[in-house]
Amino acid sequence: MKHPKLHTIVFAVTLTVSVGLVVAGFLVPPMGIIDGSVLTAVGELFAFAALSQLPYVVSHGKGITLNHGNTSITVGRHKHPVPSDDDEDVDPC
Repeated sequence: MKHPKLHTIVFAVTLTVSVGLVVAGFLVPPMGIIDGSVLTAVGELFAFAALSQLPYVVSHGKGITLNHGNTSITVGRHKHPVPSDDDEDVDPC
């Protein structure tokens, strides 16, 4: 049996804490209202969970693009598409 890798453990912990925060938001006074700070914390935990997956994704030859507003970060892919044999007139640079 394989042991879980660090990125899997980080993802599981952040997911568990995030779900716990959302559930706790319904159980503490005022009942049924989730404060904006809890939603912010959950969003940040999910972001860290996604970032913990980057080394795994890149090591398996895949890429990921993170977008926020006007900012876009691509990891693990070519910036410009690599031309195929069908694209005879395309300059890759």
